[in-house]
Amino acid sequence: MRTEHIAAVLLAAGTSSRFGEEDKLMATLRGKPIAAHVLETIASMAFAELVAVTRPIDEAPVIHRKLDRRGYSIIVNDRPQDGMSGSIVRAVRHVMPNRDVRGILICLADMPDVPQTHYNHICLAAEDIRSVVASTDGFSSSPPAFIGRKHFPELLALRGDQGARALLSHGLQIEAPAGILRDIDTPDDLATAS
Repeated sequence: MRTEHIAAVLLAAGTSSRFGEEDKLMATLRGKPIAAHVLETIASMAFAELVAVTRPIDEAPVIHRKLDRRGYSIIVNDRPQDGMSGSIVRAVRHVMPNRDVRGILICLADMPDVPQTHYNHICLAAEDIRSVVASTDGFSSSPPAFIGRKHFPELLALRGDQGARALLSHGLQIEAPAGILRDIDTPDDLATAS
């Protein structure tokens, strides 16, 4: 499916509890914040809409500024403790009224090494509004992932921190090149990625 029919949804509302006191999305990786790698890559593509779910502006002012400058619609998740599902639900509610959006591409702000080519592979593998296309490292399903509009009601019923994992495990799996699905959860992860 062409990206012009897809809303890119960047999930950036996590509490970074395993990272310590510092906001992991603002930690520097190769000269810029972790989140900047992802939001810039996604913004360079021609999506129907760029949506970011993040914490309130007083908790993440730099991310808000960067997202705003890149043209993202910013959705605030004021209950990040409810897990990834709460962010997905907020994003789906936001894009549902736009009937031109045939699905969403879920992207994680703490996955800085996913190249534009992999996002494109996911989108191109989606055939229609019934499609579910997930990334895989050969073992498990994960974002980035496309979920077609037909599954929006199922996404609205999500609860907890598993996100859409069950739905993704039944979708088409696109194997990612080694290492690109690594996410940054701890200071050790950041040191390894540098």
